[in-house]
Amino acid sequence: MKPTVSRLEQEYEGKIDFTVYNIDETSDDVLKKYKFIGRPQFVVLNRNGDIVASHNGMVDYETLKADLETVLAVP
Repeated sequence: MKPTVSRLEQEYEGKIDFTVYNIDETSDDVLKKYKFIGRPQFVVLNRNGDIVASHNGMVDYETLKADLETVLAVP
């Protein structure tokens, strides 16, 4: 998954902030906030910090890109 995320980070540099959490080093509060249920897990937030998409397990590039485009489309 790292190559997919790296590709998206490059494509959306300056438009979207990416944060990676290592669950072994992340507080329970953060895990609860983002409703962590397994790994890998991808959570897409809007500008208000609300979860707009969440994927548990492997996710393809096109799906993640569509989630990011949805967030960018909202003014």
